[in-house]
Amino acid sequence: MINKKNIKIIGTIVGIIAIIIIGVYIYNQIKISNYLSKLTYDIVQESYDTYGDYSKSKYQDIVPENIYSSMNYLRGGSYDNRDEFIIYVSNQSKVNTLIFFLDTAESKYTYEIKFSVKGEEGYSYGKSTCTVQWKLDDDNVWRVSDFDDPP
Repeated sequence: MINKKNIKIIGTIVGIIAIIIIGVYIYNQIKISNYLSKLTYDIVQESYDTYGDYSKSKYQDIVPENIYSSMNYLRGGSYDNRDEFIIYVSNQSKVNTLIFFLDTAESKYTYEIKFSVKGEEGYSYGKSTCTVQWKLDDDNVWRVSDFDDPP
């Protein structure tokens, strides 16, 4: 026969197990979020540093070429040589990532760029908030599935 004391002990044990499971889940979500935030920052920075040259990317296995080149916030016109630019301001904000369900995530960041092209008058300025969509594939690898850089 189960008495009140046994019910309290069982309830306490179940409560402790539930707290541990929830804690592990939250810790895992934070770990994934931090990983994807750092990865997003690194990919965007690399795309900027290589002027979107996909052949120089170490992230080809997780980012499609069309998305990678779009992440370069110094893209524009027919200029394909970074040496043609004079950069006055170049900033990328901290990346914030939210995990949706267990297999999708969204990373947001803001960039700001002010530059001119050698031999031309004036300068260009851009500031935008971008969104990188992540999808966890069947091999348990996070891959970029979409990118949004509103005008």
